[in-house]
Amino acid sequence: MVQLFAPQKKSPPLKNDSARDSAKRLAIHESNARASVAKLRPKTSFGRRVWLGLMAAVSLLTILVVVVWVTPVLAVTKIEVVGTKLVSEAEILKDLKSLKGRPLPQITTDEVAAKLSDYELIDSVSAVSVPPNTLRIVVIERSAIAIVLINGVEYLYDPAGVQIGRASSSDKLPTISGAGNPSTSKAFARSIDVLLSLPHSLLAKIWSIRAVSKDNVVLNLRTNRQSILWGDSSQPSLKAEVLAALMKHYKRSPSITFDVSSPTQPSVY
Repeated sequence: MVQLFAPQKKSPPLKNDSARDSAKRLAIHESNARASVAKLRPKTSFGRRVWLGLMAAVSLLTILVVVVWVTPVLAVTKIEVVGTKLVSEAEILKDLKSLKGRPLPQITTDEVAAKLSDYELIDSVSAVSVPPNTLRIVVIERSAIAIVLINGVEYLYDPAGVQIGRASSSDKLPTISGAGNPSTSKAFARSIDVLLSLPHSLLAKIWSIRAVSKDNVVLNLRTNRQSILWGDSSQPSLKAEVLAALMKHYKRSPSITFDVSSPTQPSVY
């Protein structure tokens, strides 16, 4: 008996072109993947960039420091003084002559103040650099606030008790009575405390001031022989406000005293 078998179909072989296409697509996919990873990875790390930037900044700063502090690019060739009336500008320039030739950044206000410390009439100084080569010295001189009678002669004094010069008839400042030696007198210091607390409008009207004690300071006005019992230097604004109202009401009354030592309970007698 003969058995008949149906012939089996064989799978057709892959075409060469199809295989090449698949390989090509795979290669392209791998290449794109590597490119994406490369884009995500910086060529230079962030830390390295920071380090390089820092080194560049330090190098530049070092160069600037050398230029400013060592080379004569900013050396002082000219010194100018402003603000002097009582002190000789020529004497100041003479005392600061040694600063010429030094770089501007090396010169400080403290150094200039030390060189000019012997000038009693100078209250303060400041050194201002004016590049490239000018040093400007700004002088603030002492200002007189009162007149003190010394051995029959009237002298101008500043709040610190430094004598500025002789007073003249054009100096409309209050005279401190019983001041003694202004540099050590408690009466002078107490009078100054009150004068510094007065409004400018009232200060111009004061003829004289006497501090009998800390709480008993008396002011004498320039007009009508009127006096003010001011007390101490506390509550100056309130005292001035109350006094202004009283003076307006008693403007033409001679030889009276305004007591504002307790400004909430003023009196006139």
